[in-house]
Amino acid sequence: MPNASVNKFHWYDGTFYDRIIAPNQKQLFKKIMELIEPGSDILDVGCGTGLFSFSIADTCKSALGIDLSTRNIARANKNLQKKPASHLSFKNAYLHEVISKDKPHFDYAVMTYVIHEVNEEERVPLLKEMASVADKIIIGDYMIPRSRGFAGKVVKTVEFLAGSEHYRNFRKYEANGGVAYLAEKAGLSIQTEIKGRVNQITVLTRT
Repeated sequence: MPNASVNKFHWYDGTFYDRIIAPNQKQLFKKIMELIEPGSDILDVGCGTGLFSFSIADTCKSALGIDLSTRNIARANKNLQKKPASHLSFKNAYLHEVISKDKPHFDYAVMTYVIHEVNEEERVPLLKEMASVADKIIIGDYMIPRSRGFAGKVVKTVEFLAGSEHYRNFRKYEANGGVAYLAEKAGLSIQTEIKGRVNQITVLTRT
């Protein structure tokens, strides 16, 4: 059930996210899945409506998706009811709540298109929390530095339309150097980088 005390609301959460936004991430999800060993326990941080967890369901041992949006988690659980899978679960919770309560361990913690929208002061602590419960962290997010061509302008426009706070956090993320900067601040090592025209995948491990 959604946690009534936790709800970071976006206008696009829920059905719109599930039908319009999440499907556009399938190619990124596919590349990330190629980096994950079958039979792994997965933590999906900022899971949205759960598409990544559902995508990897056939090969993972378990997947726990967490998100701060009650709408997204409600939609994820609705999708789970339609396609039951006992090894998948979704929670409306902060990561630190999951860590302190359940003390879990995961082979991989995955986060896609989330770190750039997190408030600047929360980014490094979030990565440290992920590193405390997972052997490897996989971040899928925008390519930094951003392309100055058409693709880069589309990214900037999409982030602007997401809302003023979201856009402000994206610009700070971009200005500070993206994942590489945050990894250094969190004391994490970059194991692998896969760079594309618009996005990049970064695999991080504890130093």
